[in-house]
Amino acid sequence: MPPKSKRISRDTWLQTGLMLLKTEGPTALTVDRLCKEVDRSKGSFYFHFGSIDPYKETLLHYWEAQHTQMVEDYVASQPNPQAQRLSVPVIAAELDDGVERAIRVWAHTEPPARQLIARVDARRIGFVAKLIAKTDGLEPSEARELATIEYAAFLGFQHLMSGSSADQRRSMFQRVLRLISPNNSEDT
Repeated sequence: MPPKSKRISRDTWLQTGLMLLKTEGPTALTVDRLCKEVDRSKGSFYFHFGSIDPYKETLLHYWEAQHTQMVEDYVASQPNPQAQRLSVPVIAAELDDGVERAIRVWAHTEPPARQLIARVDARRIGFVAKLIAKTDGLEPSEARELATIEYAAFLGFQHLMSGSSADQRRSMFQRVLRLISPNNSEDT
């Protein structure tokens, strides 16, 4: 726990929320539980977020930034389209699948989470579809179909391979890439 004498950042509150969501589920996202976890007063929480609803909304956007925007940024930093395409399974395997699953569970009971999941899913599929179209020269509709298949496999692996290592997930993601790639290259 952080020392009481120092102020903690918004990120600490948000990281704590993701971990509580992962380990205890959406019901753990209360002001009392968060304050207990970071050893701070309710006043500290309210200073940063005002109330629990803005906190939850901020938490959802924080998850999107950490689990989607950072992935897109990493992929875009690769030197060419082929390297970008091949980097998707590498970075996707590093995502905390427990947090990903917890966000989806939360979406069953919280309309804002449900709306964000729908937007993030569409964003992720669209991002991969553009990579596929660029690297494989496919029409946008065909690239989108392949991206949807790849993303469905990603979501399935998060459930079926719960607790697996990033290396194990990466291997499976790369196999899916080889299976759905029109070029079916062993280089992927």
